[in-house]
Amino acid sequence: MSGDRGGLLIERIKSAADSRERLAIRGHASKASWLPAASSDGVLALGEHSGILQYEPEELVITARGGTSLSEIDAVLAERQQQLSCEPPQLGAGSGTQGSGTIAGAVACGLSGPGRPWLGAIRDAVLGVELINGAGEYLKFGGQVMKNVAGYDVSRLQAGAWGALGVMSVISLRVQPAFAEECTVGGTLSVEQSLSLCAQLGQRNLPITASYWHGGDFCLRLAGNQSGVAAACQTLADQGLRQRLSENPLWQQLKDHQHLFFQRAHSEAASQRLWRVVTPPAAPMPNFLADREKDALILWGGGLRWMYHDDAAQVDEYSKAVGGWCWAIGEPMPIDAMQGQIMSQLSKAFDPRGVFASPLGLAAGDA
Repeated sequence: MSGDRGGLLIERIKSAADSRERLAIRGHASKASWLPAASSDGVLALGEHSGILQYEPEELVITARGGTSLSEIDAVLAERQQQLSCEPPQLGAGSGTQGSGTIAGAVACGLSGPGRPWLGAIRDAVLGVELINGAGEYLKFGGQVMKNVAGYDVSRLQAGAWGALGVMSVISLRVQPAFAEECTVGGTLSVEQSLSLCAQLGQRNLPITASYWHGGDFCLRLAGNQSGVAAACQTLADQGLRQRLSENPLWQQLKDHQHLFFQRAHSEAASQRLWRVVTPPAAPMPNFLADREKDALILWGGGLRWMYHDDAAQVDEYSKAVGGWCWAIGEPMPIDAMQGQIMSQLSKAFDPRGVFASPLGLAAGDA
């Protein structure tokens, strides 16, 4: 059931502030397993605060309440041959949760799909937000056009804040036209060959919109106008990459973490942690994954490496050595001292009484 629940949300937040309760913001709980649950006294349910408020295909803007499902937004955009090019994952499908995830949850977690280096991040799509802070005040930031402003861009600060700065009641996003043509090419390559080829192709003007490597299987997604994609397919055929099925489910499975690689993490037999490691694209693979090709999956032209491994110290040492960052899914997200200080200061400004129980583990306000 959709509708405006903004008034009820404000009342609940004010009541929690007065009684010193801590509330966990929850939409569809599709990402509940990604971070340890924060200690809270109750739940602030955002899922029913939903509905598309305005959609202007000619202006490439859509505005929706925070609890609106990603699947609803995707369906409306598809009718007009448009898309969220950042491809926010719909993690609810098949994960035991209800719903596909909400647009507020997608922005709050800052997650983007396999096309991130070529098509942009979800942060880039945020034009404006209407926010309810920890005092129950309704605040508006940004708008429905792209602007350059001095100081913090509060709208985009919401991306990756995991709800620490408030409840996103309404969000305006920039959308993009859907591609006229799309195809997938692939071949069998070693991990070293795939990283080298991605580096080479990055210097060429090709309509690449995603890359993938796992267990020796390498794929590229090409998208754009028909003639450009056809020409690129021919160019890549000379590199030994052949066209795959036109209706390829691979990219949807990767976007929504329905690929068999990710399903291992939910298996009762799972014995190793799943790591999300962001590295420079050309960085070498770690020695501890030698001869373990099935334990790694690489996206973003080499920039995002998912891996299964049980030794946290080895993963951390590797990521630091190559100038990267790592996080074990289901465990606290590492935040460096400077980032943590900035986020804590912002959190206290927007939530002085510490109403919002952030899974980032930020200190509660003390006002």
